[in-house]
This record gives sequence, structure tokens and C-alpha cells, in this order.
Amino acid sequence: MNNLKIVFRTLWRAKVYTALNILGLAIGLTCVSLIAAWSLHELSYDRFHSKKDRIFRVISRVTSESETFEQAVTSPPMAAAMKQDFPEIQNTVRLDMNDCIVRYGRKQFEEDGVLFADQSFFEVFDYPLIQGDITTALHEPYSIVLTESTARKYFGSENPLGKTMTLYLYDPDGQGAPYKITGITPDPPQNAHFTFTIIGSFSTYETVAEDAESRWFENDYYTYLLLRKDTDPDVLMRKFPDFAERYMGKEMREKSMLYSFTLQPLVDIYLHSHMRHEIKENSRMSTVYIFVTIGLFVLLLACINYINLATARSLGRAKEVGVKKVLGAGKSQLIRQFLVESTTMAGGSFVLAMLLVELLQPVFLNLTGKNFNNVFSFDLLLLILGLTLLVGMLSGLYPAFFISSFRTQEILKGDFKSSTSGILMRKGLIIVQFAIAIALITGIAVVKLQVDYIQNKNLGFDKDAILTLKVSGFAEVQKGIEPFRAELLSNNTIHAVSVSRGSIGSGLDSRYLETMDGSGKTISTTIFLHRADSNFLDAYGIPLIAGRNFTQADSQDVYLVNEAAVQRFGWGEPNQALNKPIKTEGTEGRVIGVVKDFHFATLQQAIAPVMIQLTNHNVFSNISIRLETTDLAGTIGSIERVWQQYFPDALLQYSFLDDRLDQQYQQERLFRNILTAFVPLSLVIACLGIFGIAAFNTRSRTKEIGIRKVLGATASGILLMFSKDFIKLVLMANIFAVPIAYYIMNKWL
Repeated sequence: MNNLKIVFRTLWRAKVYTALNILGLAIGLTCVSLIAAWSLHELSYDRFHSKKDRIFRVISRVTSESETFEQAVTSPPMAAAMKQDFPEIQNTVRLDMNDCIVRYGRKQFEEDGVLFADQSFFEVFDYPLIQGDITTALHEPYSIVLTESTARKYFGSENPLGKTMTLYLYDPDGQGAPYKITGITPDPPQNAHFTFTIIGSFSTYETVAEDAESRWFENDYYTYLLLRKDTDPDVLMRKFPDFAERYMGKEMREKSMLYSFTLQPLVDIYLHSHMRHEIKENSRMSTVYIFVTIGLFVLLLACINYINLATARSLGRAKEVGVKKVLGAGKSQLIRQFLVESTTMAGGSFVLAMLLVELLQPVFLNLTGKNFNNVFSFDLLLLILGLTLLVGMLSGLYPAFFISSFRTQEILKGDFKSSTSGILMRKGLIIVQFAIAIALITGIAVVKLQVDYIQNKNLGFDKDAILTLKVSGFAEVQKGIEPFRAELLSNNTIHAVSVSRGSIGSGLDSRYLETMDGSGKTISTTIFLHRADSNFLDAYGIPLIAGRNFTQADSQDVYLVNEAAVQRFGWGEPNQALNKPIKTEGTEGRVIGVVKDFHFATLQQAIAPVMIQLTNHNVFSNISIRLETTDLAGTIGSIERVWQQYFPDALLQYSFLDDRLDQQYQQERLFRNILTAFVPLSLVIACLGIFGIAAFNTRSRTKEIGIRKVLGATASGILLMFSKDFIKLVLMANIFAVPIAYYIMNKWL
């Protein structure tokens, strides 16, 4: 108790230094707490499933004559065949993720997470039912299970079980299909690599595609396996080559395409999987590493801040130490006193940090785009408390040994003040401190430049002022598109209207292709496919560099290809690609034109070969409208009125293309936002240390300043004298920081 009194008196006498230390460490702990909460949330994905260690996703590696790639999707018959052939597999489930219009009475909304799954879904994954029977809920075709929030949105307090809703999905006539509600499930946890609002029965798809069990090369579905206990997945995977040969071997040889299959652990998908056709955009483990490193760097700055201030103060406490030694205090007693001081200040920082975390929690969640309810958790509090005690001990360790090692004789004579060891130590720590801060500043500059580059990059098409309308399977829109188009084009603020299946920027489906290379050899490969009408190139501003565009008289056996396809298939110059044969899905056609390369997927992916096919005018999912930018609000209002005039029962959903493209780069924006938030804090901590040391230096050199002023020194001259030493240290910090930051950010780019 006596020691604590002495500690509090000592800290109170040096209020400025105490406040600077507590504030600096509190900022560091706040940063670490928030980043740790985010990181723990990222690492928790899919770990709430009780059978998580036995659940694996089947992924495929495809090798053709021109490329090799991995994809997260497999074919419809894969699950049943594997369960039949491998006794190690306890259960399987297939998933198909969709978005569609859902209608009940006069209410209709677009639902993004409409997941179709096998009946075994509830046996493999831990999603319980509040109402309904998990053994039968997804058994019958056209059965659906709603989440609680979806049920409330459409039915309020009404019991939805047994009622029927209309979904514009798997409805051949485009009029919507009736689905019976067979269960209600709680809203799924957000820390899963896929979420949903509605679960439909996979058998619905099988009623539409009667030959589904023979479509081994229709890779559009996700296959998950639940292995039996004590099954070694590596041993099971060794059997997959024989499995692929048994069911796909003959056709693989005919198509000159090799399929191989591997198992991906469920808990690895969110942070480690970035292949074609992911069920949802995943995060990256490298992002977690980077943010944890940033948090530790900020905490290190706070520790250095403490050491600098404590060692600087040691000069002022030299006589105190000398007197205590004369009175019989041993080295261990002095070390204990200084460690108690440091841990007491660390405790104060912990309390302040927790208050700041609670205060900043809403801002932080909005910054990261996460929606976990509470940053605090028992594990996190234990982690931060343990880290606080560790930091308090380590931060006070050097000053404790440094101060307690003073020789009493030197202290009382005043000889210690001439020692350069403490000065060199503080200068070295300042260099480290500012090197970290400068590296972080360089990082945020590079990230900002990268985000700016993404936003201003020429994508090969004009993304500005394109309004996209989702058709969502409405038959009335597909049948009435021509008069609707004509009415829109009568408005002089609308320049082009194009219809397509799929959308540019969000990725396209791939198709098997047979063609001839430049030497006349037949090659088999895959190519991305976009189906659009003859107005597509005008609407998107994509240049045609060889051949011609589609005309109304063309059939679906003519194609446009991009420059990447010309290069990949060895066709030489664009003009030489004209009339090259293309065979896909049993249809034989030819190339009639070549367009310049354009980014139809994200900028993280290199431009791949793509072909554009003339879409069936009555089968499309998107309408793209190029607008004038002078009166966007008035033009959009006009489009809404025309839509209501021609399609009064169809839900109008529109978005600007550039907004949708920007949404693809959430990880980059997240990186920028977190750096933008934490880098200034690191500078604050570094400057707090500089301020404290500068204040102490000024105080310890009061007599020198007085003498210099008597001798004619000006205020600016004295300021320059004090500043030049710190400027030198900052310049030295740049020498270390810039190369390190360059190397790290170059790797990130």
C-alpha cells in the first residue's frame, strides 16, 4: 500500500508526463482492441458449425489445351455419385445461389440470397428450424424455408407456414412459380462464407432439368461433403482420379479437357479461396496479417513513447534514486517501484482504452462494413488485459533497470548528466518510432493511389452514365421490350438501349469451345460468354476493330470475340480471326467481328478470351441504357414512367453501372479506410513522445536558454536549435522507412 501511495504521488507530481504516457498507450490499446475484434471476427467464419472439421467443399481444376484454372463449382450429379462410391462420405449437399423477385400479395422485393439446397442441408450445416420439420422441409419441389426477418418482411405477425409465395425462378413461362413455405429458420450468422434469406428445394431444379443427373460438364453448383469421423481427407482425395475417369473419362478425352477434384476445408474458404465462381466474394488472410501488423505497430509506438518519456525523466529523478540508495534501498526495490509505476499507468490506459473502444465502436463497424453486435467479448477482454500487463511490464523494464543502475557516487556528484547512453537510446527509439509512422503514411498513400487508379482506369468501355435495369425473369418485360425500347429512344437524353443475359463487370459464365488455331489444328478449350443484342457495342462504347457488328437479320450462330481470344487461339491479326469456326454446346458458328479488349470481370483478373453471342430477343436478364448526364434525375423519372406504362406489374430495379463496379473493390476501400483511421493515430502517438521529450529538454536547458538570450540569441534561433536535432532524426527515419514501405506495398500491389 505504501508503494502505491508513493507511485501515485510520483505520477501526480509529473502530471504532464503521466497524461502523455496514459493517453499514448490508451490510443495504442484502442487501435489493437478494434483491430483484434475485427481480426477475431474474420477468423471466426464458419466455425459455428458443430461438424466444421468434417465438412469439405469439392473444387475442380480444369486443364484445357490453352489454359488451366480452378473453380469452386461442380456438376449436379457429383454429390450423389460420390456418396454412392465412397463409404467415407456420410452425407452430401448441393447449393445453388440466386437472386430473384419474390412476391406475396401486393408486396414484392428482390431477394439477393435465394439459396437452393438438398434436403440434407440441415443435416450437414447447423441451421435449425423454428417451424417445420428438417427431414421434410426441402423434400418436395417448389418448397421454401424463410429466415425470420424475411418472414416478417412479407407476413408481419402472420404465421407464414403452409402459405404460398411467387418466385420468378425456375418458372419456364416467366410468369413466376408458386412456392410453398415449409419452414422458418433463424437469420443465419453473418460470419459464414455464404448467407441466405430464402432456402429453396434443389429438387425444383431437377424438375426443370430432367437430365440433371447426366450433366457432368454443367459446372454451376457447389458440392459439400460431410465425412465420417476419423476419415482422412487426403486418403479420400487419392481416389478422385479414378472417380473422374469412371464418370467423365470418355467425354474428357473427346473434349481434350482434364478435370481433377480436391477437397477444401469449410473453415478455409472465407480467407483462403479466390477461384472462379465463388459463391460470394471472400476476404484474404493477407488482409488480416496486415491489419494485425498495423495494430502491433501502433502499440509498439506507444511502448516506445513510454520508454522515451521514462528515460528522459530519469535525469530529473537521478537525485531521488541517489537519496534512496543512500538510505538503503536496494536495486530490486527500485526496479519494483518503477515497474509498479509502469503497470499502474498501463492500467489507467486500459480503462481509458476500453471507454474509447465503446465510444468508437459504431464508427469502427461502419468503417469496416461489419455488423457484429459487440466489439467486446470475454476472450478479447482477456487478450487486451493480458497485453496491457505485458506492455506495462515490458515498457517499464528498460527504464527500471536503466534508472536503478545509476551509481550513487556519480548521481550525487552530478556526473550522470553528462552521460550519452540515455540520449543515444532515446534518439534510436525516436528513429524507430518515426520510421513506423512514415512507413504507414507511405502505405496509405499507395493504397489511395491504387483506389484512385481503380476508379479512373480505362476498362475498355465507357462505364459512366449507364443505367442498368434488372429484368428478373418477368415475361411481360421480355415480350414487350421493343415498344419499350422505342419509347425510351424517343427521349433525346437517351442514346442507346441494349438487352443482355448477364452483366459486364461482375464476371461471366464460361463455355466449352472447339475451334481452329492459326495452323488449322482443332483445339478444345473454354471461353467466357456474353449474350447481348446488336446495340451492346454502342451502349458500352466498345470499339469494333475488325469485321462487323450484329444485325437484326443474324441468327445465334455468329460471334464477336475480343483481342485476347485472337491471341490465345493463335489467329494472328484480328482480320485473320474472321470466319474462324466456333462450336459450342452443339451449335456450330463463326466469328464475324473482333472487339477491343475490355474488363468484363474485376481488375484483379487479367482480361481473358470472351465471345459475344447474339441473344434471343425474348430471353434476357438486363437492360442497359446510356443516358445524357445533364439531367439524370429527370431522365430517370422519365424511364420510371415509361416502365410503369408498359410493365405495371413488374418491379423496377435499377442501378448505375459505375456504382456496381465500385462495389467490387470493397477490400481495397476497407484497407484504405482502416489505414486512414489508424495512421493519424500513430502520428499522434509519435508526436506525443516528441512533445514530451522536447518539453523536458527545454526544461532541463532553462539556464542555457537564459544565457543564450543574454548573449543576443533570438527566439527563432533557439527554436531552430531545438528543432534541428529532431529534423535530423526524422530524416534518418525516412532512410529506413521508405525502402521497407516500398517493398511491402509493392508486394501488396
